[in-house]
Amino acid sequence: MRSPGLRESKKAATRLALAETVLILATRDGIDAVTIDAVAAEVGVSVRTFHNYFTSKEDALIAFVGILLDRIDDGVRARPQGESLWDSLRFAMIEIATDSDTNPESLVTLLRMFDTEPTLTAHSRSINLGASIDTRLSEMMAARGADPETLRPHLAFTTALCAARTALEFWSAHRNSGHHSAREMLNAAFDQLGAGMAQQLPIRSPSLSNN
Repeated sequence: MRSPGLRESKKAATRLALAETVLILATRDGIDAVTIDAVAAEVGVSVRTFHNYFTSKEDALIAFVGILLDRIDDGVRARPQGESLWDSLRFAMIEIATDSDTNPESLVTLLRMFDTEPTLTAHSRSINLGASIDTRLSEMMAARGADPETLRPHLAFTTALCAARTALEFWSAHRNSGHHSAREMLNAAFDQLGAGMAQQLPIRSPSLSNN
């Protein structure tokens, strides 16, 4: 595959910066308080430039979901071929959520907004975001040698996503206590599901190689 040129790379970087800034400002001030003027000023571009990439702040947030899916896809595809899809998803999701460039609190905000913001929910339905995610998931499964027409890989992805969200929301609600990091909570959630819900496991903090 041909590597993107400098112009394409700059456009991709601007698109990412705008989408991230919408999420950062929404996390800090709430989505209703976010203006396109403020986002553009924060990134250092014009409002017109913003609209070259996105139709609205909701459109930018949905684009950020696409960026996260790209990262999950890249992370899963980079894992050893002999590894289970579940373990690959676990590694990819934990690395993305705890990457030095990622604010876990912003991810919590993003997930919650899809439940609470009518304009965001309506926009995601209008572009059929769910179908787009399903298509990406099927491609990811096929690349890992899993059959997208069977239940198990879909169950693995949905369960991994639920585990990540639950762990991040629990961490967010209790992070002022300082007992556990986001990474520890994520690992604990995946450990618990991996062992089965019938057996309760203590929270632990495994090394990166054990993810």
